[in-house]
Amino acid sequence: MAKKAIKDDLRQLETVDGRAGADTLKLWESYRDQALMWRAIALLQMPATALAIAAALIMYFFADTIIEVPQRPQPGYYSLKQLPDSEFISVATEIVNLIASYQPTVARTQFRTARKYLWEPALSVFEEEMMNKELRAVEETSRSQLFFINTRQVKVERYPDLDVVVVRVPGTRQKLIGRRPLPPDELVYYIKMTTIPRNVHNEYGIVIIDVKRRQATSREIDIEDQQAAWEEAEARKKEEEMKKENEDKK
Repeated sequence: MAKKAIKDDLRQLETVDGRAGADTLKLWESYRDQALMWRAIALLQMPATALAIAAALIMYFFADTIIEVPQRPQPGYYSLKQLPDSEFISVATEIVNLIASYQPTVARTQFRTARKYLWEPALSVFEEEMMNKELRAVEETSRSQLFFINTRQVKVERYPDLDVVVVRVPGTRQKLIGRRPLPPDELVYYIKMTTIPRNVHNEYGIVIIDVKRRQATSREIDIEDQQAAWEEAEARKKEEEMKKENEDKK
C-alpha cells in the first residue's frame, strides 16, 4: 500500500510539472512581441550611442569657440541731439516703474535703484520726499501701488536752449492698503533729463534732474495736445507771414 501511494504521488507531481511548463510557454508567447521589440531597441541603441559619442568628440575637438564681448563704453560725452527719443523714453519709463509700482517688501530696494538715475537737484528732493516720507508711509501702512503707463500719450519734448529733454509719462495709479484697493486715479509724470560724461555704469550719460507729478485724465491730456498743436501751427503761420512781409519790403 505504501509503495502504491508513493507511485500515485510521483504521478501527480509529474502532472503538475507538465502543467507548469505549459503555463510558462503560454506566458512567454503572450509577451514575446514586447520582448522582441525591447531586444530590437537595445540593438539599435548601441550603435546610436556610439555615433552620438563620436559626433560629440568631433564637435569638441574641431569646433571654434567664439565669445562675443560687448564693447566697453569709452569716456566721452553725448549731446542731447545725438541721442534718439527712444533712449530718453526708456530711462523715463524705468524710473516711473521703480517709484510708482511697488510692494512694501521691495519698495526700499526699488527706491535705492531709482537713486542711481538721479542728479542734483532731483537727488536731494528724492532723498527728502521719497526715501524719508514716502518710504516710511509705505512700510508702516503695508501699501502697494501699481502704475499702468498709457504708452499712447507718452511724449518727448526737447529744449535745446536749456540743454534738457522732458518726457511725459501718463497713466493710471492703483493703490492697495493691505488687500483693500483704493479708487484709481490718473497721473502724469514729467521726467526732465540731461546728459553728463558717460561712464561704465551709464552708457549714454543720461541723468534725471527733475521729476514732477500732477493729476490729469487722458482726455485732458488730449485737449492739451490739441491746444499745443494749434498754437504751434498759429505761431508757424505768423512766422511765415512776417517772413513774407519782409521779403515784399525788400
